[in-house]
Amino acid sequence: MMWGPQQQTALDRVGRWLKTRDKPVFQLAGYAGTGKTTLAKHLAATVNGPVYFAAYTGKAAHVLTKSGATNVSTIHKLIYTPKDKSQQRLKELQAERARLLTHKPVPETLVEKVDAAIKAEQINLARPMFQLNTESPLFEAALLVVDEYSMIDEQMGEDLLSFGCPILALGDPGQLPPVGGTPSFKNKPDILLTEIHRQAQDNPIIWMSKEVREGRVLRPGDYGASRVIPYGRLPREELRDMVLSTDQLLVGRNATRITSNGRARELLGRTNALPQEGDKLVCLRNNHEVGLLNGQLWKVRRDTIFDGDYVIMDIEGEDGAKVEVSAHPHYFHGSKPEYWERKDAEEFDYGYALTVHKSQGSAWPSVLLFDEWYGKDRKQWLYTAITRASNRIDLVMM
Repeated sequence: MMWGPQQQTALDRVGRWLKTRDKPVFQLAGYAGTGKTTLAKHLAATVNGPVYFAAYTGKAAHVLTKSGATNVSTIHKLIYTPKDKSQQRLKELQAERARLLTHKPVPETLVEKVDAAIKAEQINLARPMFQLNTESPLFEAALLVVDEYSMIDEQMGEDLLSFGCPILALGDPGQLPPVGGTPSFKNKPDILLTEIHRQAQDNPIIWMSKEVREGRVLRPGDYGASRVIPYGRLPREELRDMVLSTDQLLVGRNATRITSNGRARELLGRTNALPQEGDKLVCLRNNHEVGLLNGQLWKVRRDTIFDGDYVIMDIEGEDGAKVEVSAHPHYFHGSKPEYWERKDAEEFDYGYALTVHKSQGSAWPSVLLFDEWYGKDRKQWLYTAITRASNRIDLVMM
């Protein structure tokens, strides 16, 4: 492999760090196409001992695997494990119910109250609660390579560091900063790569992202398999087919996201406002204890149940994890729960359309983008959107 000057400098610097290990984390940043992952794979091959690659989302982990990285996992799967939970509370409630029924007359409301408590406890027991995995392979690892390090919050960062394994953190400063939470690795990067690797120079998506990052305007037309097309030139039927065939629809405004999710479900024949079997969902809030990550995509395994307060959902994640959760119904109706209600249940919404901000940390083979964001961070927004696609992006100028 022929390395450019910047890449050779990065190899030398990371190599010295691996020998001295004078700090727990080395931050290697670079724009799309500068060869961060290629460098990381090369370095991994030179390390004496097990090396693991991890990403925030299952989609990003899949992209790492396709690039040729080995021992790839989501961060959550690598460092957390389900807790063993006692059924003592459930047994006590069931005994209480039996005791009540032996004494007549029993106030019906009292039995209903105990039944509700039993149901809530059964749901709780069905949800995996997570703790740090004391048998994680990271205890024996020589190096952990973490992709998209800006997505890692302080709690997850502390948990990663607790294994004592050196961490090579990869990131892209051209992207939007993550929304909400405090990034764990927020220091200035140790190395910043700006030169596009020669193998990526002919990649249309890399070229498009570089044009945007450097402040130039993408004109309508074809860019390899990708294209830029004004909304007014797009026949309705073609747009419908694009929405149904793309791996992920990205938008700029929340109102567009809500409308697009409704339209996508309508095209798929979904008639219930609440999630149905096969629906695509996105998690809106971290809950590390039960294995939920903000921006993580899930699929509904069977039609959901509404108990009058919450939506009970059996869902499966991108990494195959299965969990039953109770979620606020508000988001599925286009509203939000009151602030004081939020802690009582999980937060999900439909995931057919995502805002670009919510898409950070993920990647898809094909992306359909409604280009409608003109805020002060437009350059970062558009760059982030384009780099979510690994093979093709259809950019619709709204």
